[in-house]
Order: sequence, then C-alpha cells, then structure tokens
Amino acid sequence: MSWLRHGFEINTDKSKLDKDAILRMLRATYWASEVPENDLWESILNSRAYGLYSPDGEQAGFARVVTDGTRFAWVSDIFILPIHRGQGLGKWLIDTVISDPAIAKVHRLVLSTNDAHELYKEHGFDTLKGEEADKMMQLLR
Repeated sequence: MSWLRHGFEINTDKSKLDKDAILRMLRATYWASEVPENDLWESILNSRAYGLYSPDGEQAGFARVVTDGTRFAWVSDIFILPIHRGQGLGKWLIDTVISDPAIAKVHRLVLSTNDAHELYKEHGFDTLKGEEADKMMQLLR
C-alpha cells in the first residue's frame, strides 16, 4: 500500500526499504541500540513495515507493526530522520499505521515509549492503568 502527502510517501513495500539507513537510525535509539543488526533486520522482515520516503526518494522515516491482523498489534521502531522532523511526518506516519486497512480492525494496539506519550495520546493511545496494567506480563530472554 502507498499513501502520499506533500511529495512524501509512506509505502509498505519492503523492497523499497533502505536497510542501511534504517539500521543506522535504529542503532542510535534507546530501544534498539544493543540489538544485533541481523536481529533488527529480521524483525523488520517479519513485520508489517512502513517506509517513509522524502520527495527525492530517500528514507525519511520508518515504523513497523507485529500483528495477527485481528486481535493484537505491537507498534514499534517508529522514527523520523532528524532532517525531516518538525513537518508533522511523525503524526502522519502514526495516523497511517493505525488507519491502515490491514490493521484497522485490530482490537488492541500497544506500544512502548520513554518520551513520546503526548504524541501517541493524540492518536488515542493511553497508558495502562489499574487492572489492565496488572494483567500485562513479559518474559525477557
């Protein structure tokens, strides 16, 4: 699928992804800095990937979703390259991801962030509270 706005494109075609640019940016994040590059790339190939491209075709941002397409989706690895920030591209990318027909009917979308709570709240996300928070568990290996 493809979405266009002001010369920028969001596309789910993985063959268009700039592997080096994506891995370089993810390696600079707090959430993926210690993940081996091969594991990062494999996680992308096994997910629904959203490449954001500038008018000249370069990788300008990225997001991915791990999902069963119906009941659950994990939104992850969202970034906009610094040179393209401040243009509303992050908001557009998130809006595109959550409204994509491939996951639009998913009941529960979750994500984890240390620093962008307000951005995601604008799109309907909220922090887990009370009983919901108590139900969430994880196994770290």
